[in-house]
Amino acid sequence: MSNDIPNFNLLAVFSAVMEQGSLSKAAEHLNTNQSTISTALGRLKNDVGQELFVRSGRGVVPTAFSQSLYEQVKAPIQELNGVFQGMASFDEVTSERKFVVSAPEHLQWLLLNRFAQLPNQGISLEVYDQPDTDDQVHEDLLTQKFDAMIDIVLPEHPSTVSEKLYDGEFVIACRTGHPRIKGEITEAQYMTEKHAVLDRTRRQVRSLSHYTSLDLSQRKIVFHGSSLFSNLLLCSQSDYITVVPLSMAIQFQERLDLQLFQPPFEYLPISHYLIWLKKQNNDPAHKWFRQEIINTSDEMSQLLHHKRPAFKK
Repeated sequence: MSNDIPNFNLLAVFSAVMEQGSLSKAAEHLNTNQSTISTALGRLKNDVGQELFVRSGRGVVPTAFSQSLYEQVKAPIQELNGVFQGMASFDEVTSERKFVVSAPEHLQWLLLNRFAQLPNQGISLEVYDQPDTDDQVHEDLLTQKFDAMIDIVLPEHPSTVSEKLYDGEFVIACRTGHPRIKGEITEAQYMTEKHAVLDRTRRQVRSLSHYTSLDLSQRKIVFHGSSLFSNLLLCSQSDYITVVPLSMAIQFQERLDLQLFQPPFEYLPISHYLIWLKKQNNDPAHKWFRQEIINTSDEMSQLLHHKRPAFKK
């Protein structure tokens, strides 16, 4: 191996391949072609005198040397990327920029509505539903499919950073004309009614049982939905009940003619986090984008504070 430090551009390409998992994705990420990526890796291989990747199926797998090298160079490369991104300009009045975010179902409309009301319609927002697995979360962040994510699960990855947005509450929802629930609900009644529950979980922290010590195994579950809204819609047309975040319930309370109740049992709040890549910390456009999300969260929290006294236990 040569004593000279390899060209920074070669190390940047190498890091991109490590983070993206393939030459083609790295090429797309760096706005170049796969041939350029292969050439750069070949030059770096000659410089360090070590094999970097081996073929596996239709992709490549990093060698032990590459894993060790990446652990040592990723931090300074991210810092340098942050310096150059921080020098880029961004004008919220004239910019034409599309931001992409993944968010929980109960926050999606609030974010879209905020960006729809921006004076500069050249700035737009594209919202994705949340990934179903932790691995997908990491991939979508590292490949920058999303500029940021809002989630209740923090990814355990050194390239990401997060900021807590707010603590949310649950409410129990049923239709206003429910034959047995009128104006209040008890714990016993909650347990005996028929339930529509959210069946999409990740590390089991999307389920209500994670947030309360009440034994929920005795509930009479009749519907396992993959969407909070589908559960609300079902309960608005039946005698079933469901539990949803307060932030979603107030969006549809009047439209679906729903009764909302604080749960008649002790429960923990749901913490929501804004998550992004460390290397985007100093990017002016990304800083502006994060602040818009924070402002949306703050305004929603104020609204929830005013709505909360209306609920009955």
